[in-house]
Amino acid sequence: MSFGYQVLGFGSGGAPVPEFIEATGGTTTTDGDYKIHTFTADGTFTVTAGSDGTYGDKVEYLVVGGGGGGGHSHGAGGGGGGYRHNSAYDHTVSSQAYSISVGAEGAANTQGGGSTFDTITSAGGGKGGSTSVGGAGGSGGGGAAYSSSYAGGAGNTPSTSPSQGNSGASGGASSSPYPAGGGGGAASTGSGTGGGAGSQNDILGTATYYSPGGGGHAHGGGGNGGTGGGGDSDNGNTPTTKGAGAGGAQDPTPTNGVDGVVSIRYKSQ
Repeated sequence: MSFGYQVLGFGSGGAPVPEFIEATGGTTTTDGDYKIHTFTADGTFTVTAGSDGTYGDKVEYLVVGGGGGGGHSHGAGGGGGGYRHNSAYDHTVSSQAYSISVGAEGAANTQGGGSTFDTITSAGGGKGGSTSVGGAGGSGGGGAAYSSSYAGGAGNTPSTSPSQGNSGASGGASSSPYPAGGGGGAASTGSGTGGGAGSQNDILGTATYYSPGGGGHAHGGGGNGGTGGGGDSDNGNTPTTKGAGAGGAQDPTPTNGVDGVVSIRYKSQ
């Protein structure tokens, strides 16, 4: 009968080694035989690796950067925060403390902050353009209106494999309705004034979206945020999904993006 521990030889004085990972840090939840540690602010993930050959030192991770802020003056949507998720228990950890950084929301006209776990870093979402091109980031912000030369910001910046995000859409020509581009999202680029879609996973035990882009402003009705909770233009819908980009605005101050998140899941029994 196994009691979940491997005993190091008699008289060795060594502590028993757990069969599966034991860890502390963040907010801990349980999903069947698995535990999930979720960080919504900077913290420390402290690991005791286990002896099981398959699950004793392997984790699933989700690392999401902060969403980009929206632009003003016919402003564009902010890009979703960088999205990195391994969807399998193939990231090896050891018995040590890991510093966790969680990217802050991007304020209006500002890129979101980056998030980090171990060797995995996700960049913040690019800022939406304000009479300017969109900012580069995990996903890029949209380009402002008035000129088609206001390109959307590049996504997957810096480059990761698989890609952490997509580019924002370019702004429209200098004629009514003066459309600004939507921010890119984790699953797709911005399209016209619409924000790119977020990506969905079930690391928490239920399917949840992350990192959609925000919608760009246009006269007579701006763009919607990307699927999964990106911000609509002109503050019609404040984004709430982790890593979501904010919508652009005409004259009022646009909204902020949404903070990132880091979640780590492992077999515990």
